Amino acid sequence: MKLREALLAVERPAGGPVYRLHLCCGFEPLHLGTFLKAHLRARLAPEDGSPSRPAEVLTGLFGDLKGNIDRAIAAEAASPLAVLVDWADIDPRLGLREGYLLETDIEGSILAEALTRLIQLEQVLTSAASGRRIVMALPSSPLPPWLPGLPEQSSATELQLRALLYGFSARCAAAGIRVASPVPGPAYDLRAHLSSGFPLRISYADALAAALAALLVPGVPKKGLVTDLDNTVWMGIVGEDGPENVHWALEQDARVHGLYQQLLAGLHAQGTLLGIASKNDPRPVSEALARPGFLFPTSALFPVETNWGPKSESIRRIAARWNIGLDSIVFVDDSPLEVAEVRQSLPEVECHLFSASDPVAALELINTLRARFARDRVTDEDRLRAASLRQSAELVDAAKDSDPETLLSALDARIKLAFSRNPLDPRAFELLNKTNQFNLNGERWEESRFRRFLATPGSLLCVASYEDRFGPLGKIAVAAGSMDGKILRLTSWVLSCRAFSRRIEFAMLEALFGHTGADAVELDWKTTPKNNATRHALSVLFGQLPDQGILLLSRTQFTERCPQVYAARQMEPLDPSIELSE
Repeated sequence: MKLREALLAVERPAGGPVYRLHLCCGFEPLHLGTFLKAHLRARLAPEDGSPSRPAEVLTGLFGDLKGNIDRAIAAEAASPLAVLVDWADIDPRLGLREGYLLETDIEGSILAEALTRLIQLEQVLTSAASGRRIVMALPSSPLPPWLPGLPEQSSATELQLRALLYGFSARCAAAGIRVASPVPGPAYDLRAHLSSGFPLRISYADALAAALAALLVPGVPKKGLVTDLDNTVWMGIVGEDGPENVHWALEQDARVHGLYQQLLAGLHAQGTLLGIASKNDPRPVSEALARPGFLFPTSALFPVETNWGPKSESIRRIAARWNIGLDSIVFVDDSPLEVAEVRQSLPEVECHLFSASDPVAALELINTLRARFARDRVTDEDRLRAASLRQSAELVDAAKDSDPETLLSALDARIKLAFSRNPLDPRAFELLNKTNQFNLNGERWEESRFRRFLATPGSLLCVASYEDRFGPLGKIAVAAGSMDGKILRLTSWVLSCRAFSRRIEFAMLEALFGHTGADAVELDWKTTPKNNATRHALSVLFGQLPDQGILLLSRTQFTERCPQVYAARQMEPLDPSIELSE
């Protein structure tokens, strides 16, 4: 992004609450603040194309990083912080604008001062990290020229300084602070630093702002990867070469396929769904996948579509089995023709060409895929995802031959409902921001706003966990709202697609009525392009629904219209500060 483009982006009409960020650094932030506002606005833009939320970047005093952090933390509860640490912040004698007489044992003195300041910064930041999102970037400026050592050799002092800094950042990362990866390309601009106090090249400031904005407002990760097999997962064509003659090892010049398999292993470990769309006969594929030595668990592949039809149709069936939208899927194939066919037939699906003949391009693709599925943290529910979808598929298959009431009554289902306001539940926050099909109004929550909601007296968060004879699903539903007298106002309500058709939504409403003592529940309803599942459930209680509006559900109306819930319910109030009535 050019600086002029950033300025224009910042001036565009905005809507919604202000996203307020404290940018804490010891130098003059100047253009970095402009780029940061522009990139934040781009990431905060609603999916429906309406105006993005405005972004406000608050800065502090020149040369006072620690003081700027202290004042930002004291100013606003839960507001996010972007912290930029430079060498001069851990000892002014390491700055290039400052001139200091080089006294005896200056190196030892600087190491001691740097350690003291980093300890102070670490204590402040890690203490605040549990209550707000904090992102951090490490120095982009060079160390001063007086440090001893050959041009080709790092001095012991430089290495000790970097060790102190990396140890500090590693401990901050372990405390939940997001540390930006090094941004490639030249960073430092001495001319600008000397004249204005702004030390960054314009191109670097843009790239750094983009990286910080991505850490502050992460995108919703993709949910499922559908991949080809021949010359993608392995080298060779299984139907022609035979199951025993496809390879993925260096010895057969097929290491690039082994790298791709290692990516699949990493994606599976974090809960990404893996499916196969291959033009093949089922038998050789099954025999190949049964071979030992794969670098990922082939049992993670579900479903495996092996047929001679269009791959777009295979992907449609896989999406239906996964019960997710096509826009949550990435497709990878080595054939340009297959990629083009899927792109044309399913424009919502993100498609990529796997080029085994170009290892550099293949590695770039692997890095791109890592980014598409990246997530802040991996929860127990993420690890359960693939297994729970298999279980859901089994439930669907069982339902084909059973009466729905008989099937539900035989599930031996158990729902645990936990009421809490604090601390932030990462899984609940994730569900609110990535669930589409059962979503009361499509509203997304920015983390600082969610933390403020949790700290507000009268707010209420209900999180539902589920398991039945097919296995556990973990935390799969969240309702967020507040009490107003005897009315419970729900502003958000979501249910994972993995848990559909089990009447969990009705069990939640029953629990909300019972544990709040509410006479009625107000639902802030809005139709979105994807939440037809919510409309279907609410129509059971309300009949015909408007496109949007406040829906008032009385306790009597709910009791009369609620279908039977067979699951055993366990209520678990987690926060003693919440007063619940039976």
